[in-house]
Amino acid sequence: MKSNSIANHFHTLQEQRSHYLPCIQSLSQEQLWHSEKEGKWSIGEHFYHLYLILKMLKTATKYSLLLTPYAKMRRNKPFATEIHNVYEEFKNRKGRGMRAPGILVPPAKIRFTLNSDEIEQLLVNETNALKELVKDIEEDIAGHIVFPDPLAHYPNLIQSIQLLAIHEMHHFKIMEGQYKRLVTSSKLEVVK
Repeated sequence: MKSNSIANHFHTLQEQRSHYLPCIQSLSQEQLWHSEKEGKWSIGEHFYHLYLILKMLKTATKYSLLLTPYAKMRRNKPFATEIHNVYEEFKNRKGRGMRAPGILVPPAKIRFTLNSDEIEQLLVNETNALKELVKDIEEDIAGHIVFPDPLAHYPNLIQSIQLLAIHEMHHFKIMEGQYKRLVTSSKLEVVK
């Protein structure tokens, strides 16, 4: 990876996943796709949403690479390599979480079709494809490839990779709570 900042953000992503992904391996298919209440996503749907985000970022990155000539002209200008948690900022400002746009909402037909290994493999494959896409982009170029995302304050490529990690952590924390409730309720059922 030519950009140290991008490499660091991918490393963060990997560290988070190695901490949280093993939990889902122990879930049954029913637990993976169990929704706690109407309108709330199951753990499987959260993971599929993360896959859809990765897929969208990879596609956006492909198109944004058309800006490389412009980024090369600006390479000596300063750029940010970090971004704040825009999801937390939004929640603090609006009092609720962001709603996912329709293209990032897991389709209903996906429920019960994938197991935890398959979902994890989707994430790994899409991450590897994104890494391959950005591996040869120098940091001072990546810092000037900007995405047209006003909610995230127009992040550059480096910040977008970090935002991916921030977004995954947000969902991992939600899933961790769901996981704990599932495991607790399963233990209670066994005791009965």
